[in-house]
Order: sequence, then C-alpha cells, then structure tokens
Amino acid sequence: MSGSLTLARIWGIEIQVHWSFVLILIYGAFIYAAGPGGIVGGALYGVLVILLLFACVVLHELGHAVTAKAFGIRVPYITLLPIGGVAQLERMPRKPWQEFLIAIAGPLVNFVLVALLMPLALFFIALEFRTGVPLSMAWLMHLMQTPSLQGLVLYLAFLNAVLGLFNLLPAFPMDGGRILRALLAMTMPYLQATRMAVMVGRGMALLFAVWGLLGGGIFLLLIAFFVYVGGSGELENVESRFALRGLRARDALTRQAYRLYIGDTLQKAVDYIMTTYQADFPVFDLANRFVGVLTRARLVQGLREQGPEGRVAEIMIPAERIPVVSPETSLADVWDTMLEHHTRVVAVREGREFLGLITLDDISEVVQVMGATRERWAAQGPAGPRPAAPGPGPSSPHPRPDEPPV
Repeated sequence: MSGSLTLARIWGIEIQVHWSFVLILIYGAFIYAAGPGGIVGGALYGVLVILLLFACVVLHELGHAVTAKAFGIRVPYITLLPIGGVAQLERMPRKPWQEFLIAIAGPLVNFVLVALLMPLALFFIALEFRTGVPLSMAWLMHLMQTPSLQGLVLYLAFLNAVLGLFNLLPAFPMDGGRILRALLAMTMPYLQATRMAVMVGRGMALLFAVWGLLGGGIFLLLIAFFVYVGGSGELENVESRFALRGLRARDALTRQAYRLYIGDTLQKAVDYIMTTYQADFPVFDLANRFVGVLTRARLVQGLREQGPEGRVAEIMIPAERIPVVSPETSLADVWDTMLEHHTRVVAVREGREFLGLITLDDISEVVQVMGATRERWAAQGPAGPRPAAPGPGPSSPHPRPDEPPV
C-alpha cells in the first residue's frame, strides 16, 4: 500500500506499517490517559499496550505467511493498519485444504500466545486475590488499565483470546470467512463456495455496523466496511479467474503485433505507441530470433536517460528474464505467472517457436469483455444467449484498458 514504511524483514517478508497506524497510537494514549495511570503515565502505557498488541498482530500474520510459504506461496509483505494487519499473499492456494490451514494458522498463533501468557496471568491474579481484593470483571478491567506488569500480562492474554476468537467469525474475507470458504470448497465448486462465503460475510458486516452504531465503537464500523468491500473485491477476483480458466493463452494473442529489432532506435517505438494501441513490443535480432521485450516503462526510462536516439537493445528486458507459457496454458495460470514473477508480460512459445506476447492489458481486456458478456446474459435470463469464449485474436493490436485487473 502507498504510504507504508518498512520496519523490518523477517524470513524474507517485509513488515510494513501504514502512516495511518499513528492514529491508533494517539487513540491508545488518549484512552489510557484518562485511566488510573494519570495523563502522562497513562498515555505512555497506552502507547506501550498498542505496540505490544500489534506485535501480537504481526505474529498472527506471520502464522499465515509462514504456512503459505510452506505451500510455495510467496508473501512479499505484511502491512499494519489501525484495524489490524494484512499478509499479502502473491497468489491464492490452489487447494481448499491449503487455504484452510493458511487461514486457521493466524488464530492458532493467538491461542498459543494465550496458553503461554495464561499461567503468568493466573499467578498474578492469585497474588492479588490473596490480598483480599474481591475478584470481579470490573477489578480485572481496572488492573489491565493500570500501568504494571500484572496489568500488561492480563491485557495481552485477554486481547489474544479476543483476537483469536474474533478472527474465527465467518466474516469473509477475515480468517473465519476464509475457513468457511475452504470447507465449502471441499464439497462444491470454488466459485459457488466463494459466493456463499461472501453472502455470509455481508450479513456479518451488517451486524458489525449495527453493533458499531449502537455503541460498539468506530472500529466495528471500519471492520464492517472492510468486510463488505473486501468480500466484494475477492468475489470479483474469483469470478475473473473463473472466466479466465476456460480460455487459453492462444486466445489472447495479438496476431499482428508490431515488433522491434535490436538495431532500432527508441523513436521507432514512440512512433508505434503514438499511432497504435500497442504498449509492449517483442524484440528480435537480425536472424529473426526473439531476444527480448521493450515495455512501456522501459521505454519511458530509456527516453529519459538516452533520448529518442537510444537503442532498443540497450534498455530491453532480455528474453531469458521473460516468463514463458505454452499456447494451451489457461489465462488464469498466465495471470498467476505474471504475479509470481512480478511482470506485466509473458512470452508464448510452442516448442522453440515464438508465438507472441500476452500483457497485463490483454488479461484485463479479456476480464472486462467476459464480465460484460456475463452481465448481459444475466440480464436476459436463461433464454438469452450464453457467453462464449472468444475466438482467435483480432487482426489489430488490442486496445489498452483504462484500469488493470484487481
């Protein structure tokens, strides 16, 4: 996310904090400043409590991340936000049981922390009880708000229990919702399981919103918003992948794409971009062999550094760094390949023969076209024409879409 600062790197995973995290520190200081610790002592204690709480959140997200990495799924970073943390998986697991284990790993970390903290917390409670203090929930809450080691241990044990249980609620895309989706996907198609999990999640979002409006606090309203929007985005993503899974790489190839040669100047690429909709170009040597790709980003960089007289060969991406797929690879797998290799372009080869490039723009175009076709079919009802997979690519370069896929 833009506006995030990297704090550390653990097992190859960047731990980032979003600038808005400062708001939760201010909130913690404000709340505890009104407690038994006094204005200064309470405020400092509140900041410490929030920092330790989010240390537990990092451990929770690392539970997801380490489990995902065990299944070969790269996790570039974890971002801390005022409402919690987000582990960014490079792709979704391919099997429901893998998603189940990844989703449940986070809450299990919280329960392990509760198990580790509980003996010490019970020891402190027993010490206080021996002084004659009547044991009650109000007394426990007062002790947790008092700047002390006892209060801190009780607070962390209590909050980890709450975090673990709260994340198990079936509010997709929270952990519990993903667990529900994974369990459903073991008995029904993945898309149908996602739709049902999103429906349940929207119901939970409504309950969170009502609870927040009735006095539960602004954080419940934020979580309700996150659940509703996040679930809708996840459903759109799965529907897009479902549409792409029935199409092959050959279906998205541009048949008459323009090509460049290693001796060409950047001005020639500029001319193509100004007069066509093509933005990424395969590059060939004089023996007509595919040797690289000139992307729009590389072209802009080259123009800044060398000007229009610079050579394509000097700034292109070498062919060996371009992921390769076969013409029969599904477009869903092509999309995953782009995500895994952090690239916007892949090469399509059949044996040694270079057939063309597929770019992120091509994928986005297919998603938009198929989505519009599905919407029209849904509006016409069962009697309307069924959406069909597109045939061979057009005889001219694909138009560039306004937005990349989510």
